Amino acid sequence: MKRMGWAGASAALALTASGLLAPGVAFAGDDQSVALTSGPEFDATAKQLLSSDDQVQAVAKDGNGNVVVYATADESALQGEAKTFVESKSNVEVKVISSPIMALAENDVVAGAGYFSTDPANPGLGGLCSIGFAGWSPQGKPAVITAGHCNEDGLFSQSFLTLPSGDPAGGGAEDNSTAALGDDLGTLAFTQFGGPGNSEGADGDANSVDIAAIDVTNSDLDLLPEITDWTTAKSDDLSSSVIDVKAIGSAQLEQPASKSGRTTGYTTGTVTGIDGWSRITKPDNTFRWVKGFAVESDSRIVKEGDSGGAVFQGNTAVGVVSGGDQDGVLMWAADLQAGLAQTGGYTVALKIDAPALTTPADGGTVGIGGAISGTAQVGTALKVKPSTGDAFDVTVDGAGNWSFPAPDKLGAYSFSLTSVSGYNTSATVDASVQVKAEAPVITSPANGSTIENELTAISGTGLAGAMVTLTGDVKGTAKVAADGSWSVETDLSIGQYEVTATQARDGETSAAATVEFTVAPSAPVITGVQDGESYTGAAVPTAISGTGLTGADITVTINDAKVGETVVKDGTWSVVLKDALAAGDYAVVATQTVDGVSSSASVRFSVTAAPAPAPSPSGTPAPGGNPGGGLANTGMGDVAPLAWGALALMLGGFGALGYRKVRRATR
Repeated sequence: MKRMGWAGASAALALTASGLLAPGVAFAGDDQSVALTSGPEFDATAKQLLSSDDQVQAVAKDGNGNVVVYATADESALQGEAKTFVESKSNVEVKVISSPIMALAENDVVAGAGYFSTDPANPGLGGLCSIGFAGWSPQGKPAVITAGHCNEDGLFSQSFLTLPSGDPAGGGAEDNSTAALGDDLGTLAFTQFGGPGNSEGADGDANSVDIAAIDVTNSDLDLLPEITDWTTAKSDDLSSSVIDVKAIGSAQLEQPASKSGRTTGYTTGTVTGIDGWSRITKPDNTFRWVKGFAVESDSRIVKEGDSGGAVFQGNTAVGVVSGGDQDGVLMWAADLQAGLAQTGGYTVALKIDAPALTTPADGGTVGIGGAISGTAQVGTALKVKPSTGDAFDVTVDGAGNWSFPAPDKLGAYSFSLTSVSGYNTSATVDASVQVKAEAPVITSPANGSTIENELTAISGTGLAGAMVTLTGDVKGTAKVAADGSWSVETDLSIGQYEVTATQARDGETSAAATVEFTVAPSAPVITGVQDGESYTGAAVPTAISGTGLTGADITVTINDAKVGETVVKDGTWSVVLKDALAAGDYAVVATQTVDGVSSSASVRFSVTAAPAPAPSPSGTPAPGGNPGGGLANTGMGDVAPLAWGALALMLGGFGALGYRKVRRATR
């Protein structure tokens, strides 16, 4: 904290407004006919021109090697050193503008900016400090987080912003003689330097902190979750170049840590000690204990007036400036989380990344109940606000993913997405998807299936309340029941079919589902031959027969060779085999065909050779004898052997004729 008198601050403000300069300022390179347009000499020239005449608003260089002076008056009206410089240099161009250059966001308040606090009842002494972070009160009102030692234990309760261009980090005097007050900031709401109640605190006491919260009372200010790097201080708009604050965390040891404050601006060192306590000495040589961490650098990183400024690692806020050594190479930062825990609910404002819709893409399609999903910043919640209906919250997981089901109403579904963390909200993302009904499912008959003899209904599942329409070989409609089922009656006989189904609801029609199936005759039955049997001799099959559908065509194959065909009459059929079956294994297939659609049945059997006849017994008695005393001679007389042979031939021939006759009759 830099102490200064109220009168000093007022005088500094007056000097800044009048544009008065200290005597003896010389322009770099003013003995040259051509002005330099790069390097330190150009920077010094620009700074001197801007401070020598209030009419000069900006200095730049163009692509032709010229120094361009932007002024509210022409060359003849310029004064002092500005006029001398313009007249003495051949490469200077004066451009007249209509008015002074004003900051476009002069009311934006960012971390690291300077402020002045004082006692409104006795506006004498005050303190110059730096804003730590934009924040929120427990009620969600805008607030500023800074160091507790900046307000003399609550004495300095009224705060004002300082103009960045007058602060040392913005090019102002190191002794703060150019410090100038800007807008009202707010009133002190909480302060603690040391232990509770601004007591001395103690080494090892986590309640020993350095923290303050200022309630922002100026409604014109726009507090941003950003930290200035002080590169745009000359325009008094510190929000033009910033680092976003996205999280609050603990300091990480041996990692870089940066600081932003009104005296030394944006500096960086290394965290060399954490989870410690420091005795921070006050101007009256008393001290307070402060829990925090050490940051060191080879060069100055902190100085009076930086107190309260933001300390951060990357995009994570970790502390506020509490103290430092005389050389400014060691900075003690108060632990931010420990300090906030004492404030009764004040928090740091965070920059929340806008959520992203990934599936489906914006304008894409999704089915009812299908996943609408995307990503969001870890540690936030997603708020979804449909164009009609109530908003609802969606959880963001530890990997930054979120998902919610599409509504059950078909058509365009418009909604907005906002990531939320406490009182911090992201930019809102507007999106819209088309909710479409998926094609209904035909469950019976299944695609490619075969149904026996007839089909009486086509059924399936769909969207409750939708109207299913069948086209193709079956035409009809059915409303999907509450349980998601539907059925259309039909009467399909034997044949091959293709049926297409769509469903419609809420003025939207789904994609189509198509099935192809066959209604086939039942398989014929082979009755004359038993599967797995073995036949021999007279039992060997001479025909294949069975039952089937009257009028159906029957084709019989044996071992893949066609042996005959017939038509089913009165439910039966039979095919006579033209050739006797020799010994071996046989596979019989009977195929029944109706209107070009077939079904088959098969059996397997085997044929084995008949055993050879036994030989005649030896010692046959002579034909003329009657050793056994058999029948008496009836008068035929003896029969010669030739006659017996002829008789045998006659009998054999009769049998053969009879078999052929029977066989022809069977055929």
